[in-house]
Amino acid sequence: MERNNYKIAILLATYNGGKYIWEQLESLFQQSCKQFHLYVRDDGSSDDTMKIVEQFHGMFPDRVTILKDSQKHRGAAKSFMYLLENVDSEYYMFCDQDDIWLLEKIEKTLARMKEIEKAVAEAPKVVMDGTAAKNVPILVATDLGIVDEQLNLLSESFNKDLKIDVFRKHPELICVRHVVTGCTMMFNRAAKLAALPMSPLATMHDEWVALCVHFKGGVISILDDSTILYRQHTSNTLGAEQARKGFFARAIARAGQKQFFQVAKLLHKDFGLSYLKFLMYKILYSWF
Repeated sequence: MERNNYKIAILLATYNGGKYIWEQLESLFQQSCKQFHLYVRDDGSSDDTMKIVEQFHGMFPDRVTILKDSQKHRGAAKSFMYLLENVDSEYYMFCDQDDIWLLEKIEKTLARMKEIEKAVAEAPKVVMDGTAAKNVPILVATDLGIVDEQLNLLSESFNKDLKIDVFRKHPELICVRHVVTGCTMMFNRAAKLAALPMSPLATMHDEWVALCVHFKGGVISILDDSTILYRQHTSNTLGAEQARKGFFARAIARAGQKQFFQVAKLLHKDFGLSYLKFLMYKILYSWF
């Protein structure tokens, strides 16, 4: 397993991303916070993606590691989870290959992480149970701006579309709606351990991690600051319009009733949520 001597491991899964990846990598190395190491796994690209990655490895040899994997075409979710399984760090961030990270993305997210760690360490429950704060899964996400291929702004706030204020009052919304976006997330080692291994019923890495943090007694905090420009284009694995609907709605749209029951099965099998409660949440939160 790769050991990260920096505070944060940025996990970048690539596949034929040569068109935009230079801009993404450039935005990483312009960050105000430099306490990170970048780990890249390629899924069998046939374009110049890895040539560009290797250029950045040459410029930052102590800050970039390319993980070799004999298996190709794992897909996005399994690529990210492979990186997560094979890198040891204090904190983790998922990185897409085609976005732009704004200058203070890492700094702002890390600051909120530290605030939560302090609050958790001082919480009566942690003190009474003798539970070390570092064993509490913590996930911090942020808002994002949506742009087109030429970086023209389409939406200033994705969180408004996701009804984040509803989630803050009703955390169980996470069971039936998309509330965190992988490319905005930072989570601690305890969250990683809570999320491994990924359920064979799960299809998206970010929502799987978020569900694990939620159901395993962790903390999810979402900043209102937009820290990323999410590029909307035809070849996105998950476009912003689809993301608004959430994994569960997308799953039902893709495969109908069969997939609906698979989602219910995941929540029941992996987290103990009853089928009746899932249906109740689905009906209740369809109004938001």
